[in-house]
Amino acid sequence: MDTLYQPNGTGFDALDELDQVDWSRLEHCYGKGVVSLGVAGDVSLAIAGDVSRSLAALRADPSLAISDGLYSNICHQGTVYQATAYAVPFIAAVAAGDVPDGIRVPLLALLGDISIGGSYVAPDGSHSGALGDHVDVLVTESLATSVERLSTIRTPRLVALIQAIQSLLVQSTDARRDAVESAVEVALTPPATPLERCP
Repeated sequence: MDTLYQPNGTGFDALDELDQVDWSRLEHCYGKGVVSLGVAGDVSLAIAGDVSRSLAALRADPSLAISDGLYSNICHQGTVYQATAYAVPFIAAVAAGDVPDGIRVPLLALLGDISIGGSYVAPDGSHSGALGDHVDVLVTESLATSVERLSTIRTPRLVALIQAIQSLLVQSTDARRDAVESAVEVALTPPATPLERCP
């Protein structure tokens, strides 16, 4: 495969560069390239089976793009694929840009789940892990390069998640996988609002 493409843009501008990757050659949960799963008009099924379209959908419907698109295609039940490694730079670039936390947080959680899946091998695809020849190495290298883009994020719970991912990339252990999983949960938990003072 070619070198992993790192988008120049951040935020949604990074999605303008999706055509720099030949997505048709990359394996994902449903096969290689674009795999039609849905019926006409069902957007949810239309993006499942199409990694590039799932990424592009972040602009219009981030929640659908992440849950029904990206999780279905590239981190399906904890299993990661060749296409996962090529999608990671775009996910990180969007998360690093000027996007609302309602988009940034689930994207970082997805990167956390991808880091867990990429930290061990699923030889038969019957459980979570990296599926395919050298996919674990490819995903880990992609994450290591892409996570550097996230250095501008300053929210403590998100910084803790990024640091947990980086720690797992250095050494894959159950304790570090658990730390990422915990950091994902904390990141996804809405911050408590200060109680208003009673008069």
